[in-house]
Amino acid sequence: MPTIGDVARHCGVSTRTVSRVLNDRPNVRPDVRQRVLQVAEQLGYRPDPTARALKLGHKHIIGIVANAVSSDTTLRRIEVISKLFATSGYAVLMQFAESPEMEEAAIHNIAIRCDGLVIFSNLHSAHSPALHWLETQKIPFIIVDPPVDLTFPAIHIDRRSGYREGVRYLVQKGRRELLLVVESFRASERIAGFMEGLEREGLRFRSSRILHTAKGFQGGADMAPAVLELINTEHIDGILCHNDKIALGLLGALQQQGVSIPQQVAIIGFDDDGFSGYSNPPLTTIAQTGGDVGAFIYEQLKNAIEYGTAIESRKFGTGLVLRASA
Repeated sequence: MPTIGDVARHCGVSTRTVSRVLNDRPNVRPDVRQRVLQVAEQLGYRPDPTARALKLGHKHIIGIVANAVSSDTTLRRIEVISKLFATSGYAVLMQFAESPEMEEAAIHNIAIRCDGLVIFSNLHSAHSPALHWLETQKIPFIIVDPPVDLTFPAIHIDRRSGYREGVRYLVQKGRRELLLVVESFRASERIAGFMEGLEREGLRFRSSRILHTAKGFQGGADMAPAVLELINTEHIDGILCHNDKIALGLLGALQQQGVSIPQQVAIIGFDDDGFSGYSNPPLTTIAQTGGDVGAFIYEQLKNAIEYGTAIESRKFGTGLVLRASA
């Protein structure tokens, strides 16, 4: 296995210079930096996490506590975070936690083995003993898209504005009788955006225009009879859904009942899952904007671990991805 000394000899520089380049330190000439990186790649050199840990006092392990990975969006974020940390010589330790209680236990279980944590949170309350404990232990962490407002460093997604924009778009397309189909989890943000959108467009809100269903494709399909009745009795012509899976389950079930999409009813999802552009018709959806969440998390956490900088919270916006379903 090639060593840092091998890279230095091939480049004609000192091992200290190679170390500065590989650790992204300043005061290295651009041509030298490029040469070192090229040689390291050609030789297949990879930093030794154990040696670096002894030198820097770091374990070079990042912990990820994940509430669920059924969403393509969550999977993409975990993949980006893992790949970026891997290129910096960090291993990734992941633990799943499907409830707030499991999340609290998982944080305690893996935190002492890690330099920092990324937490895809289940929290239903701003109070978390485990997160307070992380603060007292000075273990850097960032929470991804928590369901509640927290005082801890966190990434937030502005779903509310996305649903407002969805309503506005449907009204601009001539749709006036709108419906919202949601799951129970995180419904409040979507409902608030839907109601605000109706108010801004001068449309009356009716509680009967919000339908609650179960998760996934089946949850959407199960709503088809109720939605079909509203199409026939109240002339529903536009539907916003909790996510893409529910939207596509509903879309397919309505088509089986002879409903034409989007001619008769326009449908909008949320998340821009990878499969959403390949349905028939392709699904219009609301997607996160403002850059790559995974890359932002990597940058914030790595700088906190290696340079002691404070982790910043950030809210990412949302916008429409226009396709043929609406």
